[in-house]
Amino acid sequence: MSDTTEANENSEIETSAEANAEATQKKPKFVIPDDSSAFSLSERAVWHLLEKKGFDLMVMDLRGRSDVCDFYVLCSASSSIQVNALAKHVHNMMVDAGQKPKGLEGMTAGRWALLDFFDVVIHIFKADAREYFNLERLWGDAPQLEMEAEYFDGADVVARHPDLNFSTAAGLDGNA
Repeated sequence: MSDTTEANENSEIETSAEANAEATQKKPKFVIPDDSSAFSLSERAVWHLLEKKGFDLMVMDLRGRSDVCDFYVLCSASSSIQVNALAKHVHNMMVDAGQKPKGLEGMTAGRWALLDFFDVVIHIFKADAREYFNLERLWGDAPQLEMEAEYFDGADVVARHPDLNFSTAAGLDGNA
């Protein structure tokens, strides 16, 4: 290889590295939790999923990564019946809160349900289906926040959701 060819290749590599660094700097940096309305909607969805004993709840921040939505809410269920119950419950609670879904899928199939609320897409999986689809890995570069009932003890969360009764989630009152 000639010195000129090698110098050109090195120059291209440096230019490419500079372009990548510049693109990375231009990407918005988001941190969850935050005060956005979409994140607040994600919190509401998680809360309602906890009310019916959904587990392994996670919010993924897809802002700047996806044109489809800002957040994914992921939830696992132990059975097909629970997938259906969770999907119906979170749908009804979100509609009661004034949120009309753009789309619903798998609401009765029992393996996986998707509820699309524009900025927030809720995925409810039977545990083995969640493992199979592994959205956490697919969107591995997205900030992820695991949520359990204790998350909702925070004063900032209570302030964002004064209309929610935070004593009804599974495990908090012993009756849910």
